[in-house]
Amino acid sequence: MSVESVRCPCRGNPACKLCNGSKFYEYTVGPRGWIPFTCPTCGGAKSLPGADGKESQVCMTCEGGGVVDPGYPPSDDSTGGLLRKMWKVFFGG
Repeated sequence: MSVESVRCPCRGNPACKLCNGSKFYEYTVGPRGWIPFTCPTCGGAKSLPGADGKESQVCMTCEGGGVVDPGYPPSDDSTGGLLRKMWKVFFGG
């Protein structure tokens, strides 16, 4: 089992309970590999209560999915995402 540093989908939001605003979180890869887990910020509810308590907003950590998949972290910027896609096209992965 190895511990990996994974980029958080919240992109550094201080309200995120996964990375606490640090942009990265540690993930221990288990014997079954990279397994999605329930979002700690919304608890799997997919949304957070709004500031006024009435309207809800989409969770910034899971982006409305209810789970976080460490196997597919967000790209760091548009250039990095493009380079990552080109790498996969030519070298796989």
